[in-house]
Amino acid sequence: MFRLEFMDQNTVRFQDGVARVGDTKKAHDAFRRAINHTGSKSKTQVVRALAKQMGVKQALVRKGLAVRRANFDKLEYTITASGQAMSLKEFGAKQFGYGVRAKPWGQSRRFEGAFIFAGTPGSGQPVAGGHVFKRTDGSNSTPIEKLYGPSVPKEMIKDASADAFTRVADDLPGRIEHEFRRLTDGVVG
Repeated sequence: MFRLEFMDQNTVRFQDGVARVGDTKKAHDAFRRAINHTGSKSKTQVVRALAKQMGVKQALVRKGLAVRRANFDKLEYTITASGQAMSLKEFGAKQFGYGVRAKPWGQSRRFEGAFIFAGTPGSGQPVAGGHVFKRTDGSNSTPIEKLYGPSVPKEMIKDASADAFTRVADDLPGRIEHEFRRLTDGVVG
């Protein structure tokens, strides 16, 4: 989970701005707008980074994210990820004689002995909606297990996606200044 909130070393400076504005509701609105603006920018960057990092389309990443925007009760913008690992089906899985090829994490990988189709690769009869499976016991046709790739919650907190959030979150003090200048016609900022 990523959290963007108004609590940092700039607090004293912005409290002075609130005092100069004289209206705490208007100041609260300025903080809320700044947090939501910066949070939305960071969400966009996180989604882009996650999609590239995982090797899927951005729409699939967005399905696993929930956002709680800053409101009048809480000056906090939260991006939360949920869900389990994505099926290999989502990573362009194709069946060949050796097994299945898919691109989790954006890199082509071979999954020896895995299958999508019942019988032979050319049968055209997908098992369970085209998901990728592998036999757990090499000699019998059952039991089988479904194969998975990366998951949004695990990938969100590392590498490029975590860097993207931090990079954009650093813009929050500047955005708060912008909102105060807008509120006071350039007098406070």
